[in-house]
Amino acid sequence: MFKHPLVNFVYFLGFSISMLMTNNYYEGLPYFFIFFISIFFYRKSIQGVINQLKPILYYFPMMLIFYLLVSFYLTDNSIKQILSEAFFGFIKIIFMIGAMSLFFETTHTENFINIFRSMWFRTKLTWKWPENFFLFLSITLRFYPTVESNWNSLLNTRRSLGLKSGFTHFEKIKIAAKMLPGLMLYQLHLADDIANAMKLRGYGKKFPRGITHLIDFRIIHLGQITLILFGYWGIDLIVSI
Repeated sequence: MFKHPLVNFVYFLGFSISMLMTNNYYEGLPYFFIFFISIFFYRKSIQGVINQLKPILYYFPMMLIFYLLVSFYLTDNSIKQILSEAFFGFIKIIFMIGAMSLFFETTHTENFINIFRSMWFRTKLTWKWPENFFLFLSITLRFYPTVESNWNSLLNTRRSLGLKSGFTHFEKIKIAAKMLPGLMLYQLHLADDIANAMKLRGYGKKFPRGITHLIDFRIIHLGQITLILFGYWGIDLIVSI
């Protein structure tokens, strides 16, 4: 739909916030259509979105029971009303997480950081703390995928050695409790080594720091963002009448 990462970010974030503000199915109906239209344009990323939603679907019964118990204890609502609110809230969560998952499936994490770095770079300011913040954000967002990759490699290694052909969720939790602390410590030491190497090579002593792939931002992109924001605002006004 939108090729520019920042426009894409505003589109999906605006959708998620608008969906969060809905109070009933009638108000959420336009956003259901918007979501499915977005899925059509990014249909190659559907499998990735489904993989992100699986944990929520898996733990939904547990969350529903907890919500029912709390609602019975703290409110005087009927069982029908409580269930209706629970399912509507669940649908909102599914659409919100689905939308942001679709964004991250279609936009690389590095490009997401470069959006704001590029905008900051064009200001030509030499402030140190924003540069360090962008660097921290970039390293942090790379941390989880690396840990996930090592975790998958660990499971595949156990399968290759014939230790186990399949794992239940409980078995994965037990393995994670034993192995993940070590993996995370390894990543922290690796990050420390990278930081030392960057200092020794003189990286970061000159501000503003350069960007390998500068993302351009033009008037047309500002116009697209404005239209998106006014579009969501208009939908909210119409469904609130």
